[in-house]
Amino acid sequence: MHLNHAGVSVFKRRLLSLVFACLPVSALAGDLPSYPFIHATGTAYSFVMPDLGEIDFDVSVFDPSPEAATLLMQTRITEVKALLVEQGLPEAADGIEVRDVRKEIRKGAEQDPANPQYLIKASVHINVADLSKWPAVMRPLLAMPNLDAFAVTFGATQRIRLEEELMGEAVKDAQRKADAMARGFGKRAGAVAGISSDQLKNLGNAVGLVPSDRYQRANSRQRQNPDDMLMVTSLKMAQTVDALFRIK
Repeated sequence: MHLNHAGVSVFKRRLLSLVFACLPVSALAGDLPSYPFIHATGTAYSFVMPDLGEIDFDVSVFDPSPEAATLLMQTRITEVKALLVEQGLPEAADGIEVRDVRKEIRKGAEQDPANPQYLIKASVHINVADLSKWPAVMRPLLAMPNLDAFAVTFGATQRIRLEEELMGEAVKDAQRKADAMARGFGKRAGAVAGISSDQLKNLGNAVGLVPSDRYQRANSRQRQNPDDMLMVTSLKMAQTVDALFRIK
């Protein structure tokens, strides 16, 4: 039989298709262990007092003159920096982040298509490393005009150490559960055959934009009760592991 180059390629593809079709399903998908095993999930919790805080809010200003609105927005940001310095937080003042400066159509106002009214807005982010100053900073901010969409969150500088400690406790919890299940049918849990961990979670109610290293990242900012923002509360942290144990 004579085949040209194109015919050879088609023949090879069909041959490979037949080979893969004849393979068992287990060869095409990830297999579970062939030996008897127990799967157990271990979890550990801890309550930790935070030593870091972050504040996010928007500065929103309307003025028929965009230039005047921009100037007022800059004035508000200067006042925020002055408040931080007054409270003995010069590093927070120096590190304040102003981002996403934007112009938005003013909602709820009668608009002249020829001269639309705009809000000048910017998002502001503040790091607070001394939480003893937290109420003295938050209360004036909440009362300051042109500031809205507040969100706060807390974290701990010892996050890595906490994660390691909770990981060890979660592994012990998984081992305990595996032993209990094995004893239920007269066996024992043997050596660990595989283990994986989930991300360290903050199970508190804080909502905000948070850095990835020290905090549990949230997806969005939401409005919070202003009174709740004045309090520094403990964080409930959780660590989960999944493990496979051989059955003896």
